[in-house]
Amino acid sequence: MGNTGTQSPQTQPAQPELELVLVRHGYTQWNQERRYLGSTDMPLVAGEAERLKGLQAQPPLGGEFQRVYCSDLRRCRETLAALVPHLEPQAVYDLRLREMDFGAWEGCTYEQLKENPLYRSWIDSPEAATPPGGEAWGDFAARVDLFWAQLQLEAEAPAVTGILLVTHGGVIRQLLARIIEGLTFYTAASPAPGEVMVLHLRKDEGSWRVAEKEC
Repeated sequence: MGNTGTQSPQTQPAQPELELVLVRHGYTQWNQERRYLGSTDMPLVAGEAERLKGLQAQPPLGGEFQRVYCSDLRRCRETLAALVPHLEPQAVYDLRLREMDFGAWEGCTYEQLKENPLYRSWIDSPEAATPPGGEAWGDFAARVDLFWAQLQLEAEAPAVTGILLVTHGGVIRQLLARIIEGLTFYTAASPAPGEVMVLHLRKDEGSWRVAEKEC
């Protein structure tokens, strides 16, 4: 006689989930003066570390992080030390998380550059123009994309549920453009200096997708 009992439906495996916390470094003097700041290794402006300590209570910073990555530039290191000093020992300082190198335009303002034809071309189409002595757009995008590809592989580990990144506004915008469907570098917005953005990611059909975003 065949088995006439009711069979339980197969339990579907849970979709992997990841909390990605993005922190933009605090203010430097050039940030406050609205000057281009990329590879120049400036410290935080005087008093900024104390302001950041007042932001330590931001709820996302109280989570558990199996991976902590930080740009190796001083302003990011100082931000990490002010916001989450207990995570410094496990931080990996990664050159791929540096801001774009603006070359000869480092330290310049829009007003100083606006009549420069090459600058105008770069503003209109950064893929087609490069700052003198600076970083080509394709090189910047490629290194950030390479970092994101590595991060996706690390997120496959069952124990990895939280990753913290301390980096720069341009890097955050490029990451958002890669992670969130429909966004581009130009339409993505990074958090204010010293503040946090949280992406709750879920693995779906082989790709990490945003289930929820917190700013």
